[in-house]
Amino acid sequence: MTAAVRTVAGIDIGNHTTEIVLARVRDGVVSTVAHGQAPTRGRKGSAESLQGAAALLHRIEVDAGCRAGELLLAALRPVDTASAPIPPAYSPSAPVRSLRRPDASTPAGSGHAVGQHVSLSGLRAQAHGGPVVVSVDAATDFEVAAREIGVAVERGWQVVGVLAAQDDAVLIHNRIPVDVPVVDEVDLDGLEPGALIAVEVVEEGRAYRAFADPIALSAALHLPPSALVEVAEFCRELAHSATIAVTRRTAAPPPPDPDDDYVDVTVDGGSVRYTPGQAQPLLRRSPPGCVSAVRLRSVPSAADGLAVHDAFFTDLAAIDSGAWLRRGVADAQGAVVALLAAEEAADAAATLAGLTGRPACTLGSEPEAAAWGARTTPGLPPDAVVCDIGGGTVDVIGTDRTVVAAGAGESITVAVARVLGIPHALAETVKRTPAVRVEGPHVAHEEDGRRVFLAAPASSEAIGRLCTRGSAGLVPFSHRLAAEEWRSLRLAIKQETVAANIVRCLTAFDEPPAALVLAGGGALDDELMRSVGEAVRHARIVVGRADIDGVHGPRFAVARGLVAMSAQR
Repeated sequence: MTAAVRTVAGIDIGNHTTEIVLARVRDGVVSTVAHGQAPTRGRKGSAESLQGAAALLHRIEVDAGCRAGELLLAALRPVDTASAPIPPAYSPSAPVRSLRRPDASTPAGSGHAVGQHVSLSGLRAQAHGGPVVVSVDAATDFEVAAREIGVAVERGWQVVGVLAAQDDAVLIHNRIPVDVPVVDEVDLDGLEPGALIAVEVVEEGRAYRAFADPIALSAALHLPPSALVEVAEFCRELAHSATIAVTRRTAAPPPPDPDDDYVDVTVDGGSVRYTPGQAQPLLRRSPPGCVSAVRLRSVPSAADGLAVHDAFFTDLAAIDSGAWLRRGVADAQGAVVALLAAEEAADAAATLAGLTGRPACTLGSEPEAAAWGARTTPGLPPDAVVCDIGGGTVDVIGTDRTVVAAGAGESITVAVARVLGIPHALAETVKRTPAVRVEGPHVAHEEDGRRVFLAAPASSEAIGRLCTRGSAGLVPFSHRLAAEEWRSLRLAIKQETVAANIVRCLTAFDEPPAALVLAGGGALDDELMRSVGEAVRHARIVVGRADIDGVHGPRFAVARGLVAMSAQR
């Protein structure tokens, strides 16, 4: 008896693209008939995205002259990726805290020192002989503060630094008899008398920062050696700060106000509410799944609070620092946030069945399907871990563990659009390939420093600008960046978004894998593949690229995997 032949369509509705594999299945053997892809319409799992999938399926079927009798889907879980004005903040787990507000900009004096905290009124007591850092509250006039500090110095107080709640640093420094660092716009709440404070103001034109050194800062504040790793993480944020005012943390940071944005993070089995800025470093260092809810009023889906499976924040200032850019050539304010919804999209299969008039079923999760598809790669090591890089998520699938993390290709696009100030569609194009700086109608400057002659004269709009090579010619997108700077910035974005996220996922595994095989649209990016390889190089992990059925490259892993799952069942 001849076995029945089924014609099925594996449909992968992603956060960025929708991919379909049309195949015939006989006795568990799969024969691919056709495949295709198109941009996903609307939010993943929405009616608009399903209508787009139905339209793509119809086009593929017409071109192939073949009609699927059954439609196969994976469970859909949308990801929202956007930029948000999250102010930088230090990790709440750090044993030290910064006293200066992030947007402060007018210190005075120069040098560094450590002293015990004494309020301005405390200087009226007898001098105790050791170095002190004096605090001036917001209600005290700068002239009064300068006069009392001067009197205290005459009486024997060893003043080595001044903290001012207002932006009075220059005014106070010009009126006191000692040349010490004066740090203004300081948060004095909770600062106890006698607390050790490390202060530093870097002289203009200098690069040396004494207290950006975690060993020096730990020694100055008498911290135990066990705190050194956390202090080192804290000091990363001080590497480019011209002004430092740090003390030991004696209490947990206060939770956000009820009406403010928040992130609920699971810590030691309990839920703790942080501000988005405080949560940012925690989320980047913790395995996916530790966050349960987010409210960000700048992100429509999370404006009233969103239950999430994972969240990943990328501080744009870290991208700027990683690229070593000239100041002002990129907008590095805020963060890129990726939020993976906790709830799956409801009735996707039923909706698609109604749109197409054919049975549709949900076979399993997207990571499961991606693993099935990626394992059709010729020569795949048997113990390899599959990493599916989509538009919204990074899915890392091992033999006994699967990790799904928010933040993937769309995070790169949003970051590029934000730092360059360009439209999203243009950012999607320029993130992928090298660019040239057009110097004249016939000459351009490549990213590797070469000057080349153009095949056709450049338009007037392209001259003096950084351009990407499009199908219709040179497309300008920046007038501030040199070609070499854009390459540095582009690589830094890919490192801080997707590569860092994959490293975070791998911390959930007991042992690092011997090989990591990249699938999905993100794996088509050679620069991203190299960035991931460099990020895991210390663990001696080999990074390769999936080749679905030895034909499709890394794309279509989920769609092909759905067909394979159906064939086995």
